[in-house]
Amino acid sequence: MKLGFSLLVLGVLLSQQTQAQTFCVFDMVGAQGPVISGMREYATQSRAWGAQLELRSYTSERVAAEDFKAGQCDAVLLTGMRARQFNHFTGSIDSIGGLPNYTQLKLLMAALLRPDASKMMTSGQYEVAGLMPLGAAYIFLRDRNINTVTKMAGRKIAVLDYDKAQLVMAESIGAQAVMSDVSNFAGKFNNGQVDATAAPAVAYMPLELYKGVGSQGAVLKLPVAQLTFQMLIRPDKFPAGFGQRSREYFYGQYDTAMKTISAAEDDILFFFPPADGTAPQYREMMRQARISMTKQGIYHPKMMNLMKKIRCRAEPTQAECSDNLE
Repeated sequence: MKLGFSLLVLGVLLSQQTQAQTFCVFDMVGAQGPVISGMREYATQSRAWGAQLELRSYTSERVAAEDFKAGQCDAVLLTGMRARQFNHFTGSIDSIGGLPNYTQLKLLMAALLRPDASKMMTSGQYEVAGLMPLGAAYIFLRDRNINTVTKMAGRKIAVLDYDKAQLVMAESIGAQAVMSDVSNFAGKFNNGQVDATAAPAVAYMPLELYKGVGSQGAVLKLPVAQLTFQMLIRPDKFPAGFGQRSREYFYGQYDTAMKTISAAEDDILFFFPPADGTAPQYREMMRQARISMTKQGIYHPKMMNLMKKIRCRAEPTQAECSDNLE
């Protein structure tokens, strides 16, 4: 009896160790898309850390997030804005005007690998197990003459209905916010339902945003946010130390991801800087928006402080570097 019981216990332990984890991956293209393809490589690597990931593809980010919240997924890959509900700190990386370039974004992601940052990776029952650049968000315009903040007043702008920050930003410049989601914002822009939208360059060709830009529009070459993909897990479903190993893996893929992003930005035909003298106006507008939204609790103050330190280390003469705000 004792031997039989011992074998039963051993069998249970072994089954627990090899039990697969469901990894729900958002990829607008679907099961054959580039995002889930990259996650298949990740799943293979994660076996060395004791995980057995079974990938499940989602073309609806909202459904993927809801399934993760409901416990139907042990891990999920979402955009940073959607991930904010699970981790306020890392979900604030995608803040408006938070970081102006990819060099500073890489510095931020390196800082988040430090041991003293690990406690911020966990929030309640969730842990951030990976951060990956999705590319800067730029303003896509159907009419290139709408190239200043004042000219945006009264214009229709597509905003993601789950990101309050975009709604606040649109209202602050007097624009008409048209509620959208990742499945329909491109269509609204392309068919003229809205005058402008924000998107990363990697959406330019797949979502055919060039149709909306046409020959009369433009893309403002001024990052309004650094978008990310974020992997979240339920750590109790994974081996000890899995989250840190996973974060290190994702960071190691940064340069590879940037090659894809850079190639996508090179594909944009009418990629113009803001009108002369208006770039500082845009930056100040975004700074004031970040301060306001941090006070409202939309953005995490510690992330805002960390990103400000990175900005000011790169450009210490900026006016914001001498104040105590944001």
